Amino acid sequence: MLDTMHLYRLGRVSWQESQLAYHALAHLGREGLVLCSPERPYVSVGYSQDPAQELDLAYCAEAGLPVFRREVGGGAVYLDRHQLFWQVVLKRNHPLVSLNRQRFYNRLLAPVVAAYQDLGAPARVAPVNDVAVGGRRIAGTGAGEIGDSVAFVGNLMRRFDCAAMARVLRAPDEAFRRCFHGHMESQLTSLRRELGAKREAALDDEALYDCLAARFAEVLGPLEKRTVDDELRSAMERLGRRLLSPEWTYRRRKPRPHRKVKVRAGLFLHHWKGQSPEGHLEAQFTSQDHKVVELRLQGEAVDLQRLESRLLAEFMGRDARSLQKRLSSLAARAKAA
Repeated sequence: MLDTMHLYRLGRVSWQESQLAYHALAHLGREGLVLCSPERPYVSVGYSQDPAQELDLAYCAEAGLPVFRREVGGGAVYLDRHQLFWQVVLKRNHPLVSLNRQRFYNRLLAPVVAAYQDLGAPARVAPVNDVAVGGRRIAGTGAGEIGDSVAFVGNLMRRFDCAAMARVLRAPDEAFRRCFHGHMESQLTSLRRELGAKREAALDDEALYDCLAARFAEVLGPLEKRTVDDELRSAMERLGRRLLSPEWTYRRRKPRPHRKVKVRAGLFLHHWKGQSPEGHLEAQFTSQDHKVVELRLQGEAVDLQRLESRLLAEFMGRDARSLQKRLSSLAARAKAA
């Protein structure tokens, strides 16, 4: 028999609580749905990410933007009060967790898709785990195992500050940052963009929480409203001492020559740097559905334009991994020389 699913409708909370509540539920082995939004902006990175490689940490510090490394996957993201978070925590033996990965995502994203549709945005699931409207991403998600639980988290996007997201990103140069910003502006959407500023502004957060709770109840079963009790508060404080520590947040990872930044499902911006037989070389390229659609080179090669033209002719429209292999082979030749 399944445990009763609890609803923690927290509303506007501190940025720390907007992450610690669902982490604490998972570590306690308690199932629930958390609905909340942060009082102030901050940046969150996925469990496997190194903030120093993903973010412009100097700018984040200057702008007063806290950084949080969560225990679930996904990429770096700028978060603020215009995003309403939904956070589902299930035990590993829950029937939904036993589904294969895509069925799990489809089942738990169904309430989010339905909520957007209720509000007038014709959303759909964009495999693997995005939500999109007309090909534009309107919600990203993250999932992961925490203790004996599984957490699946995402947001209802009232609006998204693409400029802020582009600015917090660690970029090799301003051209990369501008490219990323441009892709976000054209490939991401929000309730404000879909409904118009006037209709979006008229939406009350409480009504949005009502909509999400009702739709999630169709999948999770009846939801019993709960507040943050002493056990949960104590677990949040205990976890905070670890998850908010510099040792946890800024854990270093081995630098990689190839970096890939997600814009939406199927669309990625890549940056590779290394040595070629003619000197230092950097490549910036865009892949859509695994195919190379843009490429730009810079570096010390004697005839950089000729090399770029040759790579464009050979790899445009081909699998991005084949381009990565070619770049790696150039580096290997340089090392052997």
